[in-house]
Amino acid sequence: MDVELLLQGVIRFSNFMTSRLLVAGVVFYVISGFIPIGNTTDGFLPSIDLLNGVVQNYQNIFDTLGVSDFAILLILFIFLTTIHLVYVAFERVGFYLPPAIIPLSGWTAIDDITWKAFQTLREARGEEHTEEENQRLYDFSKKLREIEIASDDYTKNKVQGTLSTFRISKSFVVFSLGMWIYAELSGRYAGNPHYLLIIFAVAIITVFLSILSIFRMNHQRINRLREDIIAEILEFSRIWCSEEHQRKIAMDCVPTKELKPATLAVAVPVFGTLDALMKDLRNWRSRRLG
Repeated sequence: MDVELLLQGVIRFSNFMTSRLLVAGVVFYVISGFIPIGNTTDGFLPSIDLLNGVVQNYQNIFDTLGVSDFAILLILFIFLTTIHLVYVAFERVGFYLPPAIIPLSGWTAIDDITWKAFQTLREARGEEHTEEENQRLYDFSKKLREIEIASDDYTKNKVQGTLSTFRISKSFVVFSLGMWIYAELSGRYAGNPHYLLIIFAVAIITVFLSILSIFRMNHQRINRLREDIIAEILEFSRIWCSEEHQRKIAMDCVPTKELKPATLAVAVPVFGTLDALMKDLRNWRSRRLG
């Protein structure tokens, strides 16, 4: 047995459950303030005696009904599934709450470098280039494309947790503010309404920190990708063309523009973003008028 692999799996499962328990716990805590559940103490945690009484009551019910171990596992499965569904619901709602973050594609980030460099690589051979050399240039461009895809995939996997935090935090901003307004208007909230404002403030802070983290990781991705692509092009030019063209390629590889690592947008179901929806609507209207 690979002990290290087992430990990594345990850590991933622990992170998986911790995030879901945290989200569901805050949601159930807020909702419990609108539902009478008996005697509770002030603060975040209920009375220990109350918890012990609930556990004992369930144990008595299980003993009386003769509940099997399978039934207990089924109840635990339903409990965990409910927690997971709450987490998924908040993440999906947060996905469509503005703003959404659209990272810059890797190919767009290196387009100004590769286009000029490949122009020079073709010019270096003049009219003497052959089909074999064209194929070699094509294979080299495929290699650069593979580097770009690998870079995007690596960052996508790395930033996934931060993206989930960003989406869930947006949902909590709306959820906590809505619950606070409802609690103030209805006067039915049994807990302390100020805790709802604390949740709201923490959610806003988390949203901004997540945005900064996502932009920083994408900025690092673009810089690292550009460095890798430039290194590959310069190495290829040393075996492909003369020193004069090598110097020209080195100048071509200097980035000419500053790029935003990501942009803020409005996500729309099916269409992706609001800009894509408006573009499709304009095209549809132009076809009708034409």
